[in-house]
Amino acid sequence: MKIVIEEIRNIDETEVIIKCKEIDDEVKKLEAQFKLMDTKILAKKEDRSFALIPSEIYYFESIDNKVFAYLQKEVYEVTNKLYELEEFLKNSTFLRVNKNTVLNASKIHHFKSTMNGRMEATLKNKEVIVISRTYVSGLKMMLGGLKK
Repeated sequence: MKIVIEEIRNIDETEVIIKCKEIDDEVKKLEAQFKLMDTKILAKKEDRSFALIPSEIYYFESIDNKVFAYLQKEVYEVTNKLYELEEFLKNSTFLRVNKNTVLNASKIHHFKSTMNGRMEATLKNKEVIVISRTYVSGLKMMLGGLKK
């Protein structure tokens, strides 16, 4: 892949142009990552509203019909349902890892296999997330360990 950055001082907005032979999964992921940079997730904490930057979110978790966004040290309640976030963030670094969790794979420090085909992902903030066996192959595919 060739990357060219051109500085132009008299433009109003940064523009990214992707030139490719064909639009494949890699190109779609690049597009999603660039779009994600301008995206915010609305959340609440203690009667205040916040606009969260997806790249700062470690994971989303559904508990008692409420969805929470976990950052490095803070937790916020999100108004979206988990499946809505999963769909909204598809082709990015976020993926479903169990029934109640959508994880930002870029926040994984390391992971290890456990019993019954499951895995445990230790995040950069030292939290541990269980990846159920149903979703292990999706994580491996995202990280480049499996081919379709």
